[in-house]
Amino acid sequence: MNSRKLKDHLFTGFKTGILLLFFLFFMLPIVWVALTSIKRPVDQMAIPPVWFPEQPVFDSYLTLFQNPDFVTSLVNSLLISGIATLITVVIGAIAAYSIERFRTGGPLLPNLLLMTRMIPPVVVIVPIFLLAYRVNLLDTYVLLIITYSALNMALIIWLLRSFFAQLPVEMEEAAMIDGCSRIGLFFRIVLPVVMPGIAAAGLICFIFCWNEFLFAVTLSGAHTKTMPVLTSTFVSERGLDRGLMSASGLISSLPVIVLTIVFQRYLVSGLTQGSVK
Repeated sequence: MNSRKLKDHLFTGFKTGILLLFFLFFMLPIVWVALTSIKRPVDQMAIPPVWFPEQPVFDSYLTLFQNPDFVTSLVNSLLISGIATLITVVIGAIAAYSIERFRTGGPLLPNLLLMTRMIPPVVVIVPIFLLAYRVNLLDTYVLLIITYSALNMALIIWLLRSFFAQLPVEMEEAAMIDGCSRIGLFFRIVLPVVMPGIAAAGLICFIFCWNEFLFAVTLSGAHTKTMPVLTSTFVSERGLDRGLMSASGLISSLPVIVLTIVFQRYLVSGLTQGSVK
């Protein structure tokens, strides 16, 4: 008995140690960015590296807040990511339900949707740029919203399919026997049941839209610049402003962190709900 308890304690300690290593691996860059944002330039380039500055300075944050493009880029990111997420989740939920319940497109359509996620973004960026240039959509909200929605649509459909697959058909049949229409069934019965999964998928989609850089830097301009694009502008021919880039990266991460904390219970329950069938 004692030997078994010892093995259990050792196994628990081993798992805890592995999780701690993963936690440090992912948290170390974030901590380094946060500390770099309050270091003096001489401390940022010091060898050996200075972890904790003796005299923290907040000049990088003041410079960032005084940047005329900061508020515009932050609002652009919130607007573009929010609308693109809403469109993607609404259309994706309808498409996922149709594919799962009515087998729309047969077995080929889901696989074709999955293949779109395997195409490198750099392959389609040039055709999208040329098309947007010809129809005068460059540097517009519409272009970025449509692009982000198209990029994440396949992922959202595949995520939501697993949630709809768990719904018993008998529940829907009972609602239709009681006089509920197919549209009413979807909005009044199905959606409330899978709402944790939809919230989880929406949060993942928002994070992907918020962090997207390649299409944003290629298709945006002065009016639609997002936070990742703004952060990249702090690299110039004069060099790399590490403090300003660190401050910008940290500030741009706050909305996503706040949303993740707020919707954490939906994220955990939604992903758990969709993991088994």
